[in-house]
Order: sequence, then structure tokens, then C-alpha cells
Amino acid sequence: MTIKSGIFNSVNNDRRYKAEDFAAYFATFIGNGVFPNPSTGFQVIANNNMTVSLKIGKAWIHGYYIVNDDNYNLTIDKADSALNRIDRVVLQLNYFNRSIMPVVKKGTYATNPVAPALKRDADAYELALADIYVGKGALVITQANITDLRLNTSLCGIVQGVVNQVDTTTIFNQYQSWFDQYSNLKASEFNAWTEEQKTSFILWRDLEEVTFSKWSTDQKAGFEAWFATIRGILDTNAAGNLQLQIDDHKVDPMPHQSVDSVTGKTYKIGLGVENGNLYILSEEVV
Repeated sequence: MTIKSGIFNSVNNDRRYKAEDFAAYFATFIGNGVFPNPSTGFQVIANNNMTVSLKIGKAWIHGYYIVNDDNYNLTIDKADSALNRIDRVVLQLNYFNRSIMPVVKKGTYATNPVAPALKRDADAYELALADIYVGKGALVITQANITDLRLNTSLCGIVQGVVNQVDTTTIFNQYQSWFDQYSNLKASEFNAWTEEQKTSFILWRDLEEVTFSKWSTDQKAGFEAWFATIRGILDTNAAGNLQLQIDDHKVDPMPHQSVDSVTGKTYKIGLGVENGNLYILSEEVV
């Protein structure tokens, strides 16, 4: 077991400190995460293509810091044609390279993919900023494809100050659980409503087909019954009288009658031609 203390003035170079000593010192009272101001610090933003941008911000990992003073672009690998994947954007503290850099960890292709695990060992330590869902055949990344992880203290978290940071994991998980349940509920309700409407329409359509078929049959039977009653009435004399009426109608200059809706008077109406001009004939019926 090793006991360490510090930081003390050096006497004859008997106290020499490395960067990791100072990092360990600051890490004892400043927790890991992104700084809360601005609230968009290191937020992952979609560019509506196959890239995303990290907003301006600062972060702290085990006593080491990273500052981003401008939008930082990251490229997302193209989507698969048949399977989905989830990529994870992280801030990676690399002890060997002595740096903290944004990195896109590419996920594994699957029908129901999961995000890559964070690397947290003697070589590197990662904070997750966001998960990016890359659906099969996707040509662009939208904001709806990005799940912000900055408030999840088990994956990232917000730097609170001395000793520790605000634990937002519970409220984040509650919100995510509520959102997932609400989305599934509404999707289930919509599917149930759709099926109900479909069933109702089919029942209505079948009923209307039966009703129309019955109505058509009744009308046909009624017509045939009526026609059967008048077939014997049209004898030779009746047919002759009917022909005379037809002939009179043809030569009558005003064969039609109409009632004036205002005065209530009845008028005979017809059409005439003079010098090639068409005109209307009318005469009150007394």
C-alpha cells in the first residue's frame, strides 16, 4: 500500500510533481462531466447530412480538461442497406496520447442494435455525449436520431463543483422510461384505432352491399310487376291514340307547359326559328 500526500514546496528537488499528480489533486474536488454553462456545452447537433457538430463547451475528466471554442464536426459512417446500428459520440481521455478528444465509436450492425460500451481502464477514460441511431439505408442524420446523454451521470454528467456533481441519472432514466412508455402506448392506441376503423368500414361496406343488392332486386321486381300490368292495356286503339299524341306533340309549336313560381300562372312554352334565329315562344294558358 502506498501513501501519498502533497502538494509541498521542494527543498533541494526532493518534491517533484507530475501532471497526473495535479490532475489527481483536482479530481478529488471536481467531478467528471461537461460544464453546465452554456447549457449547450458539447451538445451533439445534427447537420442533416452524415455529419454532426459539437457545440462550444468545456469538460473535465479525472482532473484533466478539454475546451472547445468553435463547432467541431464529426463524420458518421454511411448506413448499412439491411441492418441498423447505434454510434456513440464520446470525449476520450487517452493517457498514452496525453489528450482528450471527441471520438465517434461505431456501433455493431443489428436489427435491434445497442450502443458501444465506454472504455474506462488504465489506457483511457470516456464520457458519452450522445448516441446516434443510424437506420438502415439512412442518408442523413436528423436531430430525432440523436439521444443526448450529457445528463446521465453514469455515462457523462454535469460538473457541479467541489466534491461531486449533481446526480441526474435517476431523473434522466425516469424521463427516458416515461418517453418510451408513452411512445409505445400512443403507437399501440393508434394501431388499435386503425384496426377498429378498418373493421367498422368493412362491416359498413358489407351492409351497404347487402342493402343495395336488396334495393336493386326490389326495384327490378317492382318494375317487372308494373310492366306486366300495362302490357295488355296497350291494344291497337290505345297504340293508335298514343301515336296521334306523339304526332301532335311534334307539330305543336308550344308543346310544353311551365308554372311561373311567382305569379302561379301556367304558360305554354316552345321554340321557334325565323331567318335562322332561334327564339322562345310562350303563351298563358287560360
